[in-house]
Amino acid sequence: MKKRYLATNLFAVSLFLTACGNDDVAEALESTTSVKTQEEQIVSDLNAITEQEKNLQGTFETTLSEDESLSTLADGTSAVFENVDARSTSLSELKETTTAMKEEQTLLDEKTSDELPQDELDQLTTNIETLTASLDEYVTHYETVLEEQKTYFTELGKEEATYDTLTEGMETINEHDTKTKELLLQLDKELVEVQNSQTATTESLNKLNDSSK
Repeated sequence: MKKRYLATNLFAVSLFLTACGNDDVAEALESTTSVKTQEEQIVSDLNAITEQEKNLQGTFETTLSEDESLSTLADGTSAVFENVDARSTSLSELKETTTAMKEEQTLLDEKTSDELPQDELDQLTTNIETLTASLDEYVTHYETVLEEQKTYFTELGKEEATYDTLTEGMETINEHDTKTKELLLQLDKELVEVQNSQTATTESLNKLNDSSK
């Protein structure tokens, strides 16, 4: 009886451990799938901001040609402010997605089971950490960009505005633009690294998931 009892319980423990391993794989797969969705959303938000920014110059020129008194800059009704607001909305979405990706990184960091492909997971979480740090930097930088652009357009509409107001403001915008482009190049590289490690990790997890069925 004792031997049978022992064997039965060892078998039960084995099943329990297998089930736990399967749960870890399934949960890790859920996280890597979320990371892919978030990565796609980040690309979408960054592209939206970039496209909206490209339209700013034309919108500004239209205001200058149609509003000689620049009253729409003074009262905030010029389309340039709609452009700034649209980018601010996209930036807020980017910020939320970055926070969500950080949460998935935390969940993946907690997966330490021997059943999981730890090397791939470690590489993925490291790449996510690097990416989200750069995204935080981009968001902080671009919040300043939007605030200063809004102030610049408002100042241009004031009666006391001078040619210096125009040129100095443009110089500041151009300086920010240079920094923005540097950050985007960095983000492009890091997004590719996250994408590659996410794909490799997901493939390994899918193999483990299939073999356990």
